[in-house]
Amino acid sequence: MKYFLPSRYYLCYVSGPHYDDLDKNYRISPWNLCYHVQCGPVGVHLDTETLAMFPAFYYPISETKNRDVTGFTRLYQMEILPAYYQHSHFNLTLHMKKWFSYLGNTSYCQEIVFKNALTGVPLARGVTHNVRVDFKLRRPVKIPNKWFRDISSDQLTRSKPPQGFKQPPRPTKSYLFTTEVTSSCVDSNQHQNMAIHVKNCWDAGSAAACSNQLSQFNTDLAYYNLKQVSFLYQGEVVIGDALQVACWEHPTNSKTLCFTMTKGSEVIGQCQMEFYPDSQSMLKNQVKAKL
Repeated sequence: MKYFLPSRYYLCYVSGPHYDDLDKNYRISPWNLCYHVQCGPVGVHLDTETLAMFPAFYYPISETKNRDVTGFTRLYQMEILPAYYQHSHFNLTLHMKKWFSYLGNTSYCQEIVFKNALTGVPLARGVTHNVRVDFKLRRPVKIPNKWFRDISSDQLTRSKPPQGFKQPPRPTKSYLFTTEVTSSCVDSNQHQNMAIHVKNCWDAGSAAACSNQLSQFNTDLAYYNLKQVSFLYQGEVVIGDALQVACWEHPTNSKTLCFTMTKGSEVIGQCQMEFYPDSQSMLKNQVKAKL
């Protein structure tokens, strides 16, 4: 179940839990939160009146194959709040609110807040930095003047896009994970999107932990409490591309995992995942509660 709550300046939608949203620890996975951010607005059929309330790039799903311009997410950052781990995710209904906070020449930023739709308690918050791109040429195109007219200047709180994160040098003995882009990995832009990138890094981290390659993690990452995830998109991959994901612990914070995704010698993206320092104790409390 999902539906929009129309507003001229804020895009809000509510989505109930789906089985595929939950990981093996019965929680909405971090890449599914990313799916909501990227695909939620497109996956709803909007009538003409509602569509007119949003800037031009919000389009009904029936038009995704015929558009000339699309948006690529360059940077995705999401902070998971402690309250996220205090709710049963079996019956959790998410309320997502998304709005513009920056408009540039060819790029724009959007702020995101997830709440429990029933209680209003904030669960996660983040930002995306996106680039408007010619669908066929894959080159940046100018933000239309209509966006500057339609979007309230009061909500444009950022003077420039977020700078992302500083990735420490990859050590020689980092854990290596391989995967391939399949048909189910690509979206309507015909490339692997940010949500699958996050999933690939999560899988790499879990494989490294289960192989005893990390000092602070010894089992699947689903059993730890993620605090923040950041992914910087640097290159496009399509069906059939073979990917390698390197995983290692941050040299100054062993609760932060670093990832570099490559296709051959080309760097496709970089990622960092920081976990709460008391993840193990929180895990034990959750196990006791279920028992």
